[in-house]
Amino acid sequence: MTYFDAGDGEYQLSAGSRAFLMSSSPTNMTGFVSLLADHYTSPWQDLTQAVKEGPAFSTRHGLEQDKSFEDVYSNEIDFTGAMAGVPAVFGAKTASAFDLSEFRSICDVGGCTGPLAYRLAAAYPEASVSVFDLPFVVKLAEDKRPAGDHAERVSFIPGDFFGDDPLPAADLYVLCRILHDWTDDKALKILTKIHQSLPPGGGVLIADTLLEDDKTGPEVSHKYDLHMMLVAGSRERSGQELKRMLNTAGFTEVAIKNNSYPFGHVLARKQCV
Repeated sequence: MTYFDAGDGEYQLSAGSRAFLMSSSPTNMTGFVSLLADHYTSPWQDLTQAVKEGPAFSTRHGLEQDKSFEDVYSNEIDFTGAMAGVPAVFGAKTASAFDLSEFRSICDVGGCTGPLAYRLAAAYPEASVSVFDLPFVVKLAEDKRPAGDHAERVSFIPGDFFGDDPLPAADLYVLCRILHDWTDDKALKILTKIHQSLPPGGGVLIADTLLEDDKTGPEVSHKYDLHMMLVAGSRERSGQELKRMLNTAGFTEVAIKNNSYPFGHVLARKQCV
């Protein structure tokens, strides 16, 4: 991609870079880039310490590890902009990774201001789509609602998936870049809550950067894996690791696709009675 166009002694953003670097663009990544620059770059200076002692983000920012996300949450507008950036750009790949037309109600868990939910609503016009996220995120979401009939079918429900709040009723739950934020114990807790909320035959769709099963690659996944260790004490996983975790939570019929940069996709179902 050409980043700049040159002419008459001046430089300007190319059409491609404007799509990602202009705040007015629906696919802008400015919030995500700012989050990396302000919060997530400095822990890489402590990589050696992190390998020996654990996550560097909390040490670098003077926080207890279990409160490491609070520093990121502190600027709510910047945080939601960052979390929405990647799904806004790559959400179409997640919406089309599997045929989801059988599911009539879809809930994007931790779906921020809805970029992926709107993609799902457009791709599956017969489905109702909801987003379950923290109250401050839901409060900001209405200002981000795009035009179009599909957008009117997306609803927002406040809650905390680690709290006592029940998940919205759905026969498919989506986890896009959620599980890699958390340790195995917490990731399993999320999957177990989803399994308990699903009707028989319902499913969960996971979109995350997947490692190969033998952990030899891909290189970009190893970089993300190191990054998650540094900032959250968590990790990226292979498809088979997610399958084992899903089986432990009670899911069956696990299908894995790891061929769509930057995400691989896993679809699992709750067994029919």
